[in-house]
Parts: sequence; C-alpha cells; structure tokens
Amino acid sequence: MVENKTPEVCVVGGGIAGLSAAVFLANEGVNVTLIEASPKFGGRAYSFFDKELNEFVDNGQHILASWYKNTFEFLDLIGSNENIKTQDTLQVTFADKQGKKYNFKCPKLPPPLHLVWGIFGYDAIGFKDKVGIVKLVSSIKRNKFTNDELKAFTVTELFHLTEQSEKLIDNFWKPFVIAIFNAEPDETNAWYFAEMIKLGFLSKGNSKLVLPLKGLNELYVEKSIEFLEKKNACIKTGIRVKGLKIINNSVEALITENNDELKFDYYISAVPFFEFKNLIGDELYRDEYNYLENLKPSPIVNVHLKYFTDNHEDILKHDFIGILNSTIQWVFKVNKDRICIVISSANEIAGMNKENLVKLCIEELKQCIPEFRNVTFTYSKVVKEMRATFLPDISSLNSRPANKTKYNNFFIAGDWTDTGYPATIEGAVLSARKCADEVLKVIK
Repeated sequence: MVENKTPEVCVVGGGIAGLSAAVFLANEGVNVTLIEASPKFGGRAYSFFDKELNEFVDNGQHILASWYKNTFEFLDLIGSNENIKTQDTLQVTFADKQGKKYNFKCPKLPPPLHLVWGIFGYDAIGFKDKVGIVKLVSSIKRNKFTNDELKAFTVTELFHLTEQSEKLIDNFWKPFVIAIFNAEPDETNAWYFAEMIKLGFLSKGNSKLVLPLKGLNELYVEKSIEFLEKKNACIKTGIRVKGLKIINNSVEALITENNDELKFDYYISAVPFFEFKNLIGDELYRDEYNYLENLKPSPIVNVHLKYFTDNHEDILKHDFIGILNSTIQWVFKVNKDRICIVISSANEIAGMNKENLVKLCIEELKQCIPEFRNVTFTYSKVVKEMRATFLPDISSLNSRPANKTKYNNFFIAGDWTDTGYPATIEGAVLSARKCADEVLKVIK
C-alpha cells in the first residue's frame, strides 16, 4: 500500500510576511521549510547587537493599531501577545518648535463621536480647522467621492477639495499621513487615505494605538523561531534563490545561486518587492512582473540617542511624542536614558552624513522638548532604511500583485502585495494569512 505523501511548503524570505506565513501553516500541521538568504530573520523589522551599548537596538520603531487583527492572531500563536500594550483610547501628544505641547485624546465614545470630541480638545488648530476635519471625515463617511474619483487624485488634492487649511494640514493631517504611509500627502493616493480613515477612525474599536513592550527580535523573530522549531519546521539561513524552474504551469523547483534545485509541493515568496526580481529570475520578471517597476521605495531614518542628566531625571514622560513642523517627526522613549528619533519619508535628509544628521536632530529635539536642553548626549546611532516601504502613489494602485498567481503552487506574500493596505506590519501579516489560506484550501 502506497502512503500519501504529506505536502511540503517552502516559504522564501524570513521577514514578517515569511515568518507569519510559516507560523500559520505550521499551526495547521503543514510541513514547512523557511529559508532566508541573510544570516538573520526579521527583514526590515529587526534588532541588532550594539557593542558600544552592549545591548540590542531595534532598527526602527513600529507602532501597531487596534485594527491589526491578523497581526494579533500571529502574535497570539507565537505567544508574544503579552509583549504589547493597547491604549485605553487613542491619545497622542505633540510638541512644536516653541516647546508647547498639545494633547489629542479621544474619549470612549462610538465612532465618529470619539474623533469629534478629540478634535475639539486639540489646541494646535483653531475652531474653523476643527470643523474642517469633521467636514473631510464626513465626506469620506458619506462616500461623497467614488473610489474611481479618489484613485484619480492625491491626498493633497483631496485636502484642497475639502478646504483644509495649510495650518490644519501641517498640525494634524500631515503627521498622520506621513506616519501611516511613509509618504508626503502629494505622494499618497487619496483612495488609500480614505480607506485608512474608514478603517481607523470610522470603525468601532479600531483607532487605538498598540505599543511594543519588547524589542523587534523578542516580539517577532525569536518567538516565531521557537514556535516553528516546536512544530518541527525546517529553518535555513544563507540560501539565496536566483530563479524558479517552471513546468506545465507549476513551479517544479527553486534554483539557488549554487544551481542546486530545491523541490517542494508549494512555494510562497515572502521577499520585499525590490528582491522579487532576484528570486524569480530576469526572464520571468520581464515577461510577467515588469509592472513592479512602478513601485518606488521610500526611506525611513532612525536616530538612536543615549543621554544622562545630573539628577538622573526621567526626561521623556510619554512613550512617544509627535513633533510638529520639524524635520524630526517622532520621539520614542526606549528606556529611561535612551530615545529613538524617527524621520519618515526621509528623502531630503537620507543623504546627510551621521555627524550633521545627529546634530540636526539634537538641535530640534532641544527646541521642541525643552526638558532635553540640559542633558548630555553620550551615544548616537543612525539607521537608514532606504527602501523601508513603497510609495502609495497612483502608479502603485495597479502595480501590486495578487497573492495567488497563475501558477497553481506559487504564491506571493509581502506588505507590497495587493492587500488594500499601505506598507504596514498588518499588510505583511494579512498577505501571509491569504497565502497560507490558499495553500490550505488546496491541500486540505
């Protein structure tokens, strides 16, 4: 009697999409092999050991939102849901260049009443601008613009159509847009923006922020690897794939850079968009995926600073604080004497050298948060993710591939695939969930 062979699935790429795809499949009893070209997992969300600090440092800061349902499922499976904390209600503190602070806090009311209440308590804008926010959100809630209309213009154009003032854009909308999309309003398609308003502000329970309590390796990577090892998954690093062997509309094997053939029953690509060409090979990319050239990268710069004060005072009282109308955009408290400054959509400053960049950040930090004016900075580290995300512009709308391909055993995961979300951790995990479900649909 011939026994039925248990299907084997290979996930290529060990970032968040790859880790979560492997976890979802392994949790269903599937034989999974996870391969990664580099020596580490985590992709663009990782921690590295800093010898000067003698501790791990995250490459950047990643806040979650309460609508990240697939991410929470993933964290629950790997036992890492205890490593996050959710706000009781949406609350963000901002500071301006005069050192004045403004609190945007939404009460526990159903949407959109919670947003309206929060807006009218936010003193960085005047009454007329507060009404302007309500006007824009109301236009989205009432579907004043069709999807086709929204897809035809930018967020900047939507602001003009709904009469948002420059002060309102600078003091409210721009921080929101850049934080979510890693792009300026004139680089962001209005459809993406409207979808995020509906999901984050107009859906019950979805507007709260969720903060990691651990570093990226501890939160995502280590727990995922532990889970996969317990499920007897095969985990390999240092394997680079340079092409696919395709026969009769199916992927027959992965071809490595050493020209070895790795054969499985199903394959999930979980590499970033700028590595996809290297994975599938020039010919297949040119024939079927050359539209991916429309996806343009957008950088994020993170500046890590350590400091001390004479009285050992805890300087930053908030977990994070937004900065208005400044090069630096967010300041995150890592611990009592260390912060991380985040600059998204960082094209203008990404080319600066470390010395000038750190100097600029410290100057603006002291200007906007006066409590830092008397501290001594003892350490700095600049981390530039030049291809952190893709630009969510109009050309990206039709340039994001489906998770299911025309090849019956090949699937594509990644925050850049057609999830309907911007390039977020939730987008990555959602794509992994979709790919895993497609595989499970076939083999079960």
